[in-house]
Amino acid sequence: MPDTFRVLLVDDSETVTEMLSWLLGSAGYAVETAGDGVKGVRAAFRRVPDLVVMSTRLPRLDGIQACRLLKADPATRDVPVILLTSEEAGADRLHAAHAGADRCLLRDVSPEEALPAVRECLAGKAPRPEGGPGAGVAAPDDIEILSRVNGVLEATLFEASLLNEIAHVGREVDDFEATARKLFRLLREIAPAEAMGAVFSDGVCSEGVSVFPDDAGDPIREEVRHRTERLRDEAGVPFSPGRAVWTDIQGGFPGSDVAAPGSLVPRAVCTVRAGEMVKGLMAVYSGVKGAAPGGAATKETLLRQAFMVLENAWLYRQIARISVTDGLTGLTNVRHFREQVQREHSRARRHNDPYTILMMDIDHFKKINDVHGHPVGDTVLREMAAIFREGVRGTDLPARYGGEEFIVFLPRTRLPEAVIVGERIREAVERKAFAAPSPMLRCTVSVGIADYLPGTEGTEKTVIGRADEALYSAKRGGRNRVVCSPSKEA
Repeated sequence: MPDTFRVLLVDDSETVTEMLSWLLGSAGYAVETAGDGVKGVRAAFRRVPDLVVMSTRLPRLDGIQACRLLKADPATRDVPVILLTSEEAGADRLHAAHAGADRCLLRDVSPEEALPAVRECLAGKAPRPEGGPGAGVAAPDDIEILSRVNGVLEATLFEASLLNEIAHVGREVDDFEATARKLFRLLREIAPAEAMGAVFSDGVCSEGVSVFPDDAGDPIREEVRHRTERLRDEAGVPFSPGRAVWTDIQGGFPGSDVAAPGSLVPRAVCTVRAGEMVKGLMAVYSGVKGAAPGGAATKETLLRQAFMVLENAWLYRQIARISVTDGLTGLTNVRHFREQVQREHSRARRHNDPYTILMMDIDHFKKINDVHGHPVGDTVLREMAAIFREGVRGTDLPARYGGEEFIVFLPRTRLPEAVIVGERIREAVERKAFAAPSPMLRCTVSVGIADYLPGTEGTEKTVIGRADEALYSAKRGGRNRVVCSPSKEA
């Protein structure tokens, strides 16, 4: 084991080479020199150094390209690179940073600045053994080195083009699900990937999303969700089970034979932070055996950019949701409900469709607040909303109407069908043991139902008014019951 760090110095100026060689040698470093970029790369591959100090402007192969090649090769990617530039400020420093250089110094650097930079790059490292990577391996010739450089430049250009395409999706698409589909299609075009998972959090609400083939069965969907949730927990993404949702999205592409249940593994994962808070993560999954992680499509920069674009679409949707959602229950708020029902009433009149309105009121809710307190009352409202949400179809519209009152719009539904829904909800509430101090709290609801039939007079407000009258009839009749107000056909 040598006890001396080996520094490869690459510069075409004899004056700069002699000055830096003396400076580094006097500080106890072993120095090897090369006069152009190709010779420098060949020397680095032949006997991997502990540090490369290289000018940005070199014959045959400039230092920026040489640095980019060394950082792309597994044998030399961990070798620190200090680039020397003649520009106080300018493009060299920007290109050096994008090429992966660890430091960029002026070419006429003073010893007081050069040696601390060298020590900083080598801090925490031990000198490489003589028989380490590169030892005994034939160094590539000039043509092979230049070919490798072209390959790295092509991959860099391709990555830049993909980043531009990802940014374009963010500018052109504002729908969350459409954005997720387009982003995953970009990522999977150039790397094996059968599914994508992401998690977003604003510190209060969180949402997970998975994108999968159109023909993916439940096992694949569950596997993507399970793996993404496990990554979420490992990354420490903040989430509250009561304020977390999950969105499944069909990706608009057929599945492959390799995407069998149990075969998916994360090929790339990007965790995104804002200060100390973890904002979320994005991961792509593949079922191809032996598929290596990495590659142009799965680099962290690409996943990070895709995450930011999809996060913007998510935040936009969150704002839209907040404007139409009741903050306590997560149901539609009364203002948005009235707007929707007004439009639906006009549509029903045009197409001669029936619809019904269910109004529900929690029995003796004031007593719950008085005896158990408002926090318990809020819990009852949230759990009650979950029952209403689960008791109706995806095409129905449940909403919080105010206080302890709820309302549901059922399109294309006649009164007998609505009564079945109302009874199902009433029975579910009656069976439910709500979270409250011991003993577990029991509640009931009264339900009023009114329908609209094609050809009848009045507006949606007329139907809502009749449902409200039916609700109070249920209250007066003893509560915990369903009462109907049938429409009078013209």
